[in-house]
Amino acid sequence: MKLTDQLEMLKITHDVGDVEKFKEQYLFIKEHFTSEKDVRQIDGFVDKMMKERKKESDRNMEEIRLRCHLYLNKDIIPFSYIAKTYFKKSKAWLYQRINENIVNGKPAKFTENEIKIFNEALQDIGRKIGSIA
Repeated sequence: MKLTDQLEMLKITHDVGDVEKFKEQYLFIKEHFTSEKDVRQIDGFVDKMMKERKKESDRNMEEIRLRCHLYLNKDIIPFSYIAKTYFKKSKAWLYQRINENIVNGKPAKFTENEIKIFNEALQDIGRKIGSIA
């Protein structure tokens, strides 16, 4: 098998979260692909994979932080108003995304654009309330 095929198998074991198979696959690759060019390719591939994992982990932490803030302030945030006014959707649709409920077999999540809209909605509501005071 070619190195690229072996690296793809390594990525699959990484994505699945099977630590033992990942170690085995990584050691196999390091043992069988030893040229300087191969070593650079392996190191670059693993580095890229780890950066992607960190980016994903950072985003997950941000989502958890957001859900905690929303939960702590659930009594003062007008979710129905936000869903209807800013998204033209139901309150249930908004809660599905906030709670990552399973919809059609997958967790419902905000898109990057929806996160932007949600943030703008909160800021807009804050400005409106601030202008009343």
